[in-house]
Parts: sequence; structure tokens; C-alpha cells
Amino acid sequence: MDFNPCMKHKVVRKVVREFAETELGPIVGDLDRESRFPWEVIEKMRPLNFFGLQIPKSYGGAEFDSISYAITIEEISRVSAAIGLCVTVHNSVGAYPIVRFGTAEQKKRFLPSLASGENIGAFCLSEANAGSDAGGVETHAVKDGDSYVINGTKIFVTNGGVCGLALIFAVTDPENAKSGASVFMVEKETPGFSVGEIEDLCGMRANPRPIFWDVRGMA
Repeated sequence: MDFNPCMKHKVVRKVVREFAETELGPIVGDLDRESRFPWEVIEKMRPLNFFGLQIPKSYGGAEFDSISYAITIEEISRVSAAIGLCVTVHNSVGAYPIVRFGTAEQKKRFLPSLASGENIGAFCLSEANAGSDAGGVETHAVKDGDSYVINGTKIFVTNGGVCGLALIFAVTDPENAKSGASVFMVEKETPGFSVGEIEDLCGMRANPRPIFWDVRGMA
């Protein structure tokens, strides 16, 4: 069995490495010192489909195979761990759950803007008493007509300072909290978000991650 990368994967590595070294390499130290998210570089990533790596082409994504996806994240991260984290969280736990489990309507509504990078995705699971134990989630959502009202506090939300769309875990069946949780796709403009103080993470400051993220009264 040949474990060497095929020509396609070699091309992906070459293109992403050149981009990362050219666009991120000269400023990566400044980004960390200044705790600055490089929106100007993000704009250049969008036409290259870095934000739609495994989103189907029918929604504007690149529809990469898993090896191409891994190579892309590896090459960005070898230059900037913070931006590599941003791109992989967006693609893996931000967009892919919608690709895999979303309804046709949800895919049509959310995937194009995620694929283009117009919206950056975040994944909101961890809480003070939940994270590794996903069954300990205390954020709850209550049905209110055709909507839900969500109340809770999330912590350590990667991409939480820059996201446009968040996948939020909340308990919808309080009698069965461990299996009665749901995931809500919530746009950040929805009233009720409150972003807390940004963590000071050595080497990762270019990805502003709030220490806490309040979700209160959202519907």
C-alpha cells in the first residue's frame, strides 16, 4: 500500500502552504502580541474556499475529501495555530453538523454563508459544569409558540468573538437532561448574546475566545 500523498494532495499542500507563509507568516507574531484577528487575511481566504472545505459544491463549498481537509488545517496551523483553529472549528463542528444532520431548509439557509466565510461558525457546548461530560449541560431552551427561549452560559467558545452563527447545545427535556438536549443554530445578531472577557492564550491570541458567553432570552 502506497502511503505517499497523491498529486491532488500535493497540490493542496503547496497552495495552502504558500498562502499561509505569504499572508500569515509576516504578521503572525504581531497578531499574537496585539491580540488581533486578521480580517484582511480572512477576506483573502474566502475565494480559496477555506471556509467551505467539506461543504458540498451545491452550497458553494469545496467538498474536499478528509485528507485534503486535514492537509489544509495542518498547513495553516504550522504558521498560525490561532487561525488554523478558527478554520478547523468553523468547518468541523460549525458547518459539518449542518451538512450531516441539517434539514434541507437549514442547509439552504446557513451553508452558503458558511462556505463563503461571510459567517464564521462557532460551537457552544462547554459550561462550568459541562464539557467533557456533555450530559451535564445546564443551558436550557423552553418552547414559546413557534420559537424557543434559550437561557444559559457557555465558556471557552472558540471563534466566539468573531462568529456569525453559533451551534448551541441546550436541554429541551428537563426530565431527561442527558439525552434530552438539542442543538440550536443561532445567528449572532439575535438579541440575547453577551460576550465576556477574552482569554489571554499564548500563541492563540489571534483567535478571540471569550471566557464566558451568556445566552439569555433568545428566541
